[in-house]
Amino acid sequence: MKGLWRHADLFDPLPSIQPTLGEGDTPLTDLPALARSWGLESLRLKREDLNPSGSHKDRGLVFQVASHHGASPRTHVISSSGNAATSAAAACAACGDRLVAFVSADTDPAKLGRIADRGGVVLLADKPVNFARYAARVFGLINLRGTADPLASVGYRSLGAEIAEAGADHALTFSSSGVSAEGMLDGFARRSATTALWSVQSGLCIALARALDADAIEDADSPAGRLGAKNPPGAEALAARLQAGGGGAIALSGSAVERGRAHLRSVGLQGSAEGAAVLAAVQDLARAGRIGGRVVAVITGAAHAPTPPPPVVALSSYLDVRAFFVDVLGLGPL
Repeated sequence: MKGLWRHADLFDPLPSIQPTLGEGDTPLTDLPALARSWGLESLRLKREDLNPSGSHKDRGLVFQVASHHGASPRTHVISSSGNAATSAAAACAACGDRLVAFVSADTDPAKLGRIADRGGVVLLADKPVNFARYAARVFGLINLRGTADPLASVGYRSLGAEIAEAGADHALTFSSSGVSAEGMLDGFARRSATTALWSVQSGLCIALARALDADAIEDADSPAGRLGAKNPPGAEALAARLQAGGGGAIALSGSAVERGRAHLRSVGLQGSAEGAAVLAAVQDLARAGRIGGRVVAVITGAAHAPTPPPPVVALSSYLDVRAFFVDVLGLGPL
């Protein structure tokens, strides 16, 4: 067995179904020139951008949706800046469920197209997080948002396990809410790995970095982390856990993200702003002597071909949300 379910021993309880999009077991790309330049024994990219939806979030959402399979009604909601909703829509389709995605008007229109292409219902919302929470409560639905579902981190244990198999001394990943980082730490622990994990943050979503460094600076103009979770629950506890394992969290400016883009281009890759931020963080931490040896950088968020935006419904009030779920989706409140 390959992919997510190869790591079934990490999941408790194991879902009754194990659907797959083809996620997991992503390759490692060696970057020897950059490793030498930055004084590292090795630097490898964990190519999560090669997951079916272009993101490591395929791992988390496939596990979540599989775990909630059989919930009635078989409609789930999520508030997302795009990548999580894309993964969730694909996972729901694989399980025969329906996804309703509440997204901000600032979300990249191409991402809206990818959500719809995978069967998701796209709703533009003034308050996507609050509206999704309201719909879940009123209609008895599962809210797949990472900070709303206790199972959200579990699928990412597989990513931690695969990095542990690679023998990394340090691993870096972009994480705004910290959900994926929590799952990776659990994966390291269950594989008895001593890999130190670093959470890379940028934009206005730097809660983990700020928990460890009160002087960490927000950059509203950064292209990375623009629509993530600004104040996720448990940030201080997770930051302390990262630090206790020899890692930490780092906040990067928009200019550092652009420097990371240049590094990606130098090795022939066109990745997301978040992936670029991770590579820039490797350089900064290595030159500061905070990481060394064998390093794995998680690159997630593929550069997709343009996708035409779908027709969308705009909701501006809780009454709008209620009416849409009743009149359009045919659901009844609890």
